[in-house]
Amino acid sequence: MNETVLLLARVVLYFFVYGCVGWGVEVAFAAVTTRQLVNRGFLNGPICPIYGFGMVALVSAMQLLPKPEQTGEGANTVLVFFVGMFITTLIELVGGWVLFKLFHTRWWDYSMYRFNLGGYICPQFSLLWGLGSVLMVKVVHPLVAGLSMPLPGVPLLIVDAVLLVVFGVDVALSAAAAVGLNRYLTEIDEMRAALRRTSDRLTEVIGTNAMTADTLLDEQKLQLTLAAMESRDNVEEWRAQMNEVREHAGTLRDKLDAMTRDRSGMRRLLRAFPDMQSLEHSEAVDALRARAREAKQKAARLADKLKNQD
Repeated sequence: MNETVLLLARVVLYFFVYGCVGWGVEVAFAAVTTRQLVNRGFLNGPICPIYGFGMVALVSAMQLLPKPEQTGEGANTVLVFFVGMFITTLIELVGGWVLFKLFHTRWWDYSMYRFNLGGYICPQFSLLWGLGSVLMVKVVHPLVAGLSMPLPGVPLLIVDAVLLVVFGVDVALSAAAAVGLNRYLTEIDEMRAALRRTSDRLTEVIGTNAMTADTLLDEQKLQLTLAAMESRDNVEEWRAQMNEVREHAGTLRDKLDAMTRDRSGMRRLLRAFPDMQSLEHSEAVDALRARAREAKQKAARLADKLKNQD
């Protein structure tokens, strides 16, 4: 088999191996910091492409660096650190920017760290990427390369072809979920705006400031607030708007609750990227997360109740 084809086949395999390794690191990090097992990738499968691209680029760059026997092991390690830090940080910056331009959403956000650049990258994580690059190049990659070298060319091409097909389908499904999420957030914002306009008119005339977002999305609080308004002298004049508030609030609650039962991938994206920020629909994202927390708390209370009954 042509050496160039065989080399490209191994590069594709490295992409998937390191994409899976990166996914595992992300899941483990989230499990330690949040005590939850969550698929932290943009894709449905156990792979984070940004890690695959990063390692392929890093391994390729290593071929251009001076060999250890030319510079000494220490100097080579320093080069690996800085080259790895630069490559991975650049890929993270470009990847975050491209995802933002495609889906109008910031999937990760380093804005809370000092000296960040647009929230896409920050020096603190860049240093970690540099250290990780040294570990991968010095320890992990020699093992992976050693295990992949004996693989015959034809089976390797078949494995790569299958993985690429599955990967392509996953990319398409995940992109559709991201587009659907953005559309969903737009609908929620439109509902919230309609509800806010109606409730503002009602509260302005009746003279109460109790119609907050918390009240509107809590059915019991809303019913109590509207029931209190029923006792006012001019209630007949505004009864239609009160019913409109009920209708808008019910529709919005149903829409938010539907997301907590979503199986199309949109809910998974929200869980996978807890720091995800939508500059256009920040309130909708916050409302979705609040509703999800409420649903989780209700489920926990129900589980405790059933447990106590036993």
